[in-house]
Amino acid sequence: MIARKLFRIAFANPFSAVYLGVVGAVAVFEVIAALIEGPQEFAGLYVLMVTSPTALLLMEFAEAIGGFAKPSQELSVVTLAVSAVLQSLTLGLLWKLVRSERAKPGRAQHS
Repeated sequence: MIARKLFRIAFANPFSAVYLGVVGAVAVFEVIAALIEGPQEFAGLYVLMVTSPTALLLMEFAEAIGGFAKPSQELSVVTLAVSAVLQSLTLGLLWKLVRSERAKPGRAQHS
């Protein structure tokens, strides 16, 4: 029951859906750019920018725990995915908070 509720908060509301759509579009853009132009030094930078600051915090945490000088590509991809889901969950909770505040009884309605 809790997993279903978290899934709905993280994925099934307008804020989270738009955010995940933007992250997905940026990721597709990065993949297409890498296929056309070949491997690049700064591949994935735009995805990192879209998922910041959570991605930066998670990457620092992964480096500190694993003792890596530079995280592997697989770890970076997983970190970006986890940070996108965490930020989506945060946006879903914000959406839920805004909706619950608007639905409170006794609130003065302005026309």
